[in-house]
Amino acid sequence: MNAFPNEEDLTGSFDMPGEERYIAFLARVTQQGQVWTLKGDDGFIAFSDDEGRDCFPFWPDAACATALATQDWADCRAEPLALEVFMTRWLTGMAKDGRMVAVFPAPDGSGVVIAPETLLEDLREEGEQGA
Repeated sequence: MNAFPNEEDLTGSFDMPGEERYIAFLARVTQQGQVWTLKGDDGFIAFSDDEGRDCFPFWPDAACATALATQDWADCRAEPLALEVFMTRWLTGMAKDGRMVAVFPAPDGSGVVIAPETLLEDLREEGEQGA
């Protein structure tokens, strides 16, 4: 599934429901071997969700991440992370620290907020299916 081939399709990808974006995220990042986040002068971005949990957002490509580099995040730039590093260091560290993952959030704030352990398991399953 190649749901986000270019920037012209960016708006359409954000129109998909959060669950569909999550499934597309899994396919895309396992296919390309990297995820994208935003990084500013103070480091990688995070926010608190409606329940007060720390969330770190990740997108399937630079264009999607850059689309959210506005307002509070206007000084940020898209930053790639190798999928292996994301899985072994980031997700395990976030789980240890009790943080959550915001997968492919849209400009309207919609998206899937998930436990890092769950995302790690889903990425492993997706990788096995694609192998």
